[in-house]
Amino acid sequence: MSKPLPRVVVVSHMCPFPTVHGNRSRFVRLLEWFREKGIAVTFVLQPLDVESADGLRRLRSLVDRLEVVRLRGVAARATEWANDVCIRIARTAVPPGPRRALGRLLRRGYPPAPQLRETWASGDIGGQGHIDAWCWPATCRAVERAVRRDRPIAVLAEYALLTKSFEGLPPSVLKVIDTVEVFFRNQERFHTPGLVAPRVCSPESELLALGRADLLIAIQRNDTRLLRDRFPQARVITVPHAYEQLARRAGGPERGSILYVGSSNPFNVHGLREFVAQAWPSILARVPDATLRVVGSVPEESHAGADRVLHIGRVADAELAREYQNAHVVVNPQVAGTGLKIKCVEALSAGCPLVLNRAGADGLEEGEGMAFFVSDNWRQFADHVVTLLKDDRTRLALEVQARAFADRMFSPKAAFSELASALTGDGDVA
Repeated sequence: MSKPLPRVVVVSHMCPFPTVHGNRSRFVRLLEWFREKGIAVTFVLQPLDVESADGLRRLRSLVDRLEVVRLRGVAARATEWANDVCIRIARTAVPPGPRRALGRLLRRGYPPAPQLRETWASGDIGGQGHIDAWCWPATCRAVERAVRRDRPIAVLAEYALLTKSFEGLPPSVLKVIDTVEVFFRNQERFHTPGLVAPRVCSPESELLALGRADLLIAIQRNDTRLLRDRFPQARVITVPHAYEQLARRAGGPERGSILYVGSSNPFNVHGLREFVAQAWPSILARVPDATLRVVGSVPEESHAGADRVLHIGRVADAELAREYQNAHVVVNPQVAGTGLKIKCVEALSAGCPLVLNRAGADGLEEGEGMAFFVSDNWRQFADHVVTLLKDDRTRLALEVQARAFADRMFSPKAAFSELASALTGDGDVA
């Protein structure tokens, strides 16, 4: 009899498909890494952030078991209890083949409805209040059942939003939070002029939630240092985004082509709007044939009326790779935010010359001036862009260092080495 695979139970409010946001891309890469290392995944999804039924189908094909939480109330508890009892009886009374079929029947998710967000999700909640307001009681019960059934080596919460589900778990279970964003760290970002950013929860409740973990995963090194200071009882590791390097860029990029990639979150919208207003006129005055290509779900209104700006919109992964390959310069004008800026990781891994504001370099400081240019104001930002558009020698030198920096920081081996060690103690889970 073959040895069963080690298993991790993952609980999240987010379906990572389609991968139109940086946090989703990183989440998919984490799930792929589990599969590559021979770790089975039970995914408990409380569907607050689900775009489509196709996204659920793609998620189901990536993990070993997907359980979508939707039933609530007395009828829900009765149904869940009955299923749980049937599964326990089947373990002892039903032969292996039929038992597996019965288990699939009892645990399979409901067929996706066309109005999935309306029928399964309650919409984003939380805000100024307690972080546990995000977590449904049914989610806690689903995680408890998964742990009893699957006996995982760890339970991992993506973000701290659903960590109330840890409270009913036995002390022997390794409780892991992949923080993604440490919201209380950069409170000043909520006071940036012109930026209206929603608060996810109160800082006090976030600290309580993070304190439930045995292992905290930070997305970048500044978050790691902060979490180690605040939670000395927990182990804290860094797992950034792992992004495979693309083929080397063509010797001659599309001259004057400036690439911006971003989703529709408020930090991206604000940063792009400020760039177009504050830096773009200066760039065009000195490089009249420059063109700004805006890729992603960031709305067209954020640059409405600006000269020589092309709104490309969402693209497939292969098309995004071509955008990086062809860009003369890549910019990230975000002036506030949290975590690791995934679009910076992608640009550096593609070997692109990159210009960003100080907020975009958070956690990447050791590459400043060598692998990318950082600006302290919009005048300096425009100057850096113009230099790279006009000076091929400087641009090519930055491209070489960008790839080297990305390989050292974001290769799969570098990104997941600490996690492999934390899960097994020896760095090898296969």
